[in-house]
Amino acid sequence: MNQNLLDTWLMFQKEHPISINRMLCRPEVRNAFLTSARLATGLAEEESILWGIVSLRKKKSIPTRG
Repeated sequence: MNQNLLDTWLMFQKEHPISINRMLCRPEVRNAFLTSARLATGLAEEESILWGIVSLRKKKSIPTRG
């Protein structure tokens, strides 16, 4: 799941140049990400997806933006 989630985030960020923190705080952007992540990971629960992306960020698995 982690690799699928990471790949989803990287693709999503190309279309939406935004940080994870901003994505989490903006419902319309968060919902768009969740839709993509559900398709890529097979997870349905919002909480699981969001904790997964936060976990990847904390582990420094996600490149930081400029």
